[in-house]
Amino acid sequence: MSVHMWHCESCKKETGHEVREQQHHDPALQALTVPPSSGNFSDHTECTCVECGHVEWVDPVDIFHVDEHDFGD
Repeated sequence: MSVHMWHCESCKKETGHEVREQQHHDPALQALTVPPSSGNFSDHTECTCVECGHVEWVDPVDIFHVDEHDFGD
């Protein structure tokens, strides 16, 4: 699991988020929830706010825009 800064739709501020992948080979990095059934989320990543626990499903391409987001380990 990695942690990065992301705008939380629930908190309405930039907070740390845990990132977990669907069907990751390491159980510690696997998503804890199921993506929404409506829409195409097959390659999306679970992004959970460390402040309020709000879960978003995010396109990994968006997460890796270094100019927009701050990454941590």
